[in-house]
Amino acid sequence: MKQEIKNDLELYIVEHAKMQYCCFDLSKECMRLGYNGFAHFFQVQAQDEFLHQRRIMSYLLNRDQEFVISPFKIEKNSCDSIIQILEIYKKHREYFAKLTEDLYKKASEHSDYITAKFYDWFLIDFYEEISETKDIIDGLKLSNNDHYILDKEAGKRVSPETEPVVDPFAPHK
Repeated sequence: MKQEIKNDLELYIVEHAKMQYCCFDLSKECMRLGYNGFAHFFQVQAQDEFLHQRRIMSYLLNRDQEFVISPFKIEKNSCDSIIQILEIYKKHREYFAKLTEDLYKKASEHSDYITAKFYDWFLIDFYEEISETKDIIDGLKLSNNDHYILDKEAGKRVSPETEPVVDPFAPHK
C-alpha cells in the first residue's frame, strides 16, 4: 500500500472519531431541547461511527499496515431546534460522502482498486443516511411543530449489527 493511501485511511479514522464525538454532542443538544428519542438516535449513530473506525483499522491491519491516530479537536454545537441539529448532522454526512468520493477516486488513480472498493461500502452508507436525514427533516417541517411522534420513532433506532460493519470486506446491508 502506498504511503499516501495509508495516510488517507488514517485521516479517515480521525474524521470518523470526530464524527463520533459530534454525534455525542448532538445527542446532548437533543436532550437539552427535550428530544429524548433523537438523543438516543445520535447515541446509536456515535456507536456506528466507532464501528466505522474499527472497520478502517481492520482493513489496514488486514493489509499488513500499522496506523497512527492523530490528535484532533472536537467541534461543539449550540442549537435552537431539532431541525438545526439534523441540518448539522446532514451537513456532516454530505462532507463524508464528498470526502469518501475523493478518497475513492484517489485510490483508483493510484491503481489501488482494493482500497477503492473498500470505500464503496461507506459511500452507500453515507448516501442512505443523507436520504434518511432529509426525510426526517421534511417530516419535522410538515408536523406543525408536533414533533412527539417523530421523536418517539427516533428513539426506536436499533444498534448496528457489529460484525458486518467491522468486517472490511462485508457487503453493505
